[in-house]
Amino acid sequence: MNKEVFKIKTLIDNNRMSTQELLQLITSKLEEGYTEFEIEACGQHNIGGSSWAKDRSKELVFKLKNPGQRVGAMALAGTTIYVEGSAPADVGWLNSGAKIVVNGDCGDTAAHCAAGGKIYVSGRVGTRSGALMKHDPKFELPELWVLKNTGSFSFEFMGGGIAVVCGYDCDDMSSVLGSRSCVGMVGGTIYVRGNVEDISDSVDIKELNEEDIIFLSSGMEKFLKNIKKDALYVELSKWENWKKIVPMPSDKKEKKMSVSDFRKNCWIENGIFGDFIKDDFVVYSLPATANGRIRIPKWDKTNCVDCKICLNNCPQNAITEEAKIYSTLEDKCIGCGICSAVCPKHCWNLISNRKEIS
Repeated sequence: MNKEVFKIKTLIDNNRMSTQELLQLITSKLEEGYTEFEIEACGQHNIGGSSWAKDRSKELVFKLKNPGQRVGAMALAGTTIYVEGSAPADVGWLNSGAKIVVNGDCGDTAAHCAAGGKIYVSGRVGTRSGALMKHDPKFELPELWVLKNTGSFSFEFMGGGIAVVCGYDCDDMSSVLGSRSCVGMVGGTIYVRGNVEDISDSVDIKELNEEDIIFLSSGMEKFLKNIKKDALYVELSKWENWKKIVPMPSDKKEKKMSVSDFRKNCWIENGIFGDFIKDDFVVYSLPATANGRIRIPKWDKTNCVDCKICLNNCPQNAITEEAKIYSTLEDKCIGCGICSAVCPKHCWNLISNRKEIS
């Protein structure tokens, strides 16, 4: 038998329940069989995230007011979270399958790293929202639906999933995606309605095709129903006002300049420290050996007891020993200093190699 809704007030007589106390209380009630919670929060974090019912066949429902950061962080499939009003940063961070409905605005990084589930926002989302969204092919695509607009740097390094930015009531905005959107985007699709400017040159902006319209038609109805804005469907379903943004195919991207060429052709002459050091423009491998080392180990035989601890612990096998005389091989030694650290008699000292490097 399902238990009734469990109601929690987190501020009583000016005494505020801590985040830890609230999450512990929720966990104990989940163990008792409660699956629905109404919570008047006071800025507590992580509500609704990574919780699960004792009976996994039952859906968890959280109805929240005044939550803190990370609402629904790492939330699982079978969890539904409703937020009455706005929510601060990290809504749906690493969402793993939950449905999260925010009837208001979201702070920065909404849907950051989301890997599953659906996030519906009836207002705006802040800076870097949708960044690092991803998709595991074993699961359904993560989705982020926003009625109005996003802050700058939205959808950075997006690797998968779908975002829908409706641009409602944003006609006077120069870009409903803010500035520098889609930098590093390598996967996923963004559907957008409204003006778009200052977007990464590594993406393409395309017209919708029939498949796109079918997806948006079905998804828009569900979105508007969840945020209680059904009346907007006619206005938002004029698909000629929409575009889609996808990563540019690799064969169309401009070939990147090598570090060496950049330093030779674009950098300040002789480098930004050219007044002090002459730059030979050699790019050393990491870690560097020979003259590329920052430090060089020097051996002093005075206290050596031939214990071979340095020989046996060198990660590069750079130490050699002949007739109880120890030395290092320049083409292997990286100057890490482990020989000096393990020597019980302090026979190894590290000498600066800066003159040789410069």
